[in-house]
Formats: sequence, C-alpha cells, structure tokens
Amino acid sequence: VEHTGTTGRLRVVIVGAGFAGLECAKGLKGVDVDVTVVDRRNHHLFQPLLYQVATASLSPADIAWPIRHVLARQRNARVLLGEVVRVDAERGVVVMGDGGEVGYDVVCLCCGVSHSYFGHGEWEASAPGLKTVEDALEIRRRFLVAVERAGRGTEAGRRRALVRFVGVGGGRCRGSRRTRRPRESHHPEHAARAGVFAGKLEAGNGAQTLGAQRAQPPARVHD
Repeated sequence: VEHTGTTGRLRVVIVGAGFAGLECAKGLKGVDVDVTVVDRRNHHLFQPLLYQVATASLSPADIAWPIRHVLARQRNARVLLGEVVRVDAERGVVVMGDGGEVGYDVVCLCCGVSHSYFGHGEWEASAPGLKTVEDALEIRRRFLVAVERAGRGTEAGRRRALVRFVGVGGGRCRGSRRTRRPRESHHPEHAARAGVFAGKLEAGNGAQTLGAQRAQPPARVHD
C-alpha cells in the first residue's frame, strides 16, 4: 500500500480532478492533511467550452490545463495519474486499474457523470456525447467533413441534408450554444463552397429545441 509519507497527518484521497475534485483539493490548502488527487487524465478540462472545440472555434489546449500546474503551489497536495476501479473500505485503500493501491483515511469520490442514451446504446454511433476532448474532436471531424462534402455537392437537397445538425438537449452550456455556434464560427471558405451553410443551416436564433422522451413508459427527459 502506498502512503503519502510518515508525517502522521490525515490522508485525504480525491478521485477525479474535475470542478468538484479541484475545489475540494484547493479547499484543503493550508490544512494539516496530506492530499492526493487521482485522475485517469493528467489535465483538468473546462467542460462548458467543449462545444467551441466541437465547432472548431477553440483548440483543446485552450480549455485543458495540467492538474499538477493547477495545484503546483499547494505544498500538501500531489497528483497521481491512474484509473481508480475500486475502493476497499475495509483496508482503507483505493485500487487502481494497474493493480496499484493508495492508502487513505478519507476518500472523496468526485468522478463526474456520463451522458445517457436511456437504454439505447446503439444510438451512440450516430449521436456522440460531449463530455471529453475526444468527444469534441469527433463531433468537429463530422462537422467539418459534412461541410466539405456539401461544398462539393451540386444537388441542393443533398447539400442541405449534409449541413443539418441536430442537438439533443437545450442546456445552457452545451445544448443551445452548440446549435448556435456552427453558424457563428464557420470558416469563410467553407461558407463560400457550401453556399447553403450560413443561410440555410437550421441552427441559430431560429433553432428549435426538441424535448426527448422515453419510449416506455412515456416520460419527459429534463437536463
């Protein structure tokens, strides 16, 4: 079992370096405890701006910061890269995917959430979520490829279909903004080639937000 040292201080392990995890760690700055932050990525991601990466307005580096840099001035904190797969409460350790263990006196689980397809996992291939940099880059790839294909097309109906984007969920940060952003952030050369992109894209001030419903039983899905 890996310990933070022989200081005899309380060992606090924080799993996840999202907003909750980092705020928890920073809140313990100056407190007489040893803080260990464990995350499966070495960077903190500002998720509210993922939609701008997805629409080619920002680079991933613009919304991601190394966790060690964020906590660099906090002497009682350290950062470990790894995926926690289990918490062994009896032994007081968190177990990593590679078999490593980190001992704790207090553990804070700040693992975040994932998008849901409401029991329809087959939808994921056609409707990627937007929780990670990888998700945003995949959406951006599909977005730009569709625009380029529309620019090569000659049939108006086909071109309109290629640049019709649908966002499911009208949340403030990633839903409604993601449907507005393609119209605001398109490259001029793409608009010139596609012709219909800026004027015909069904997004923007007139975009419609569609409520999702479960098939059985009927139930409205809220953000």
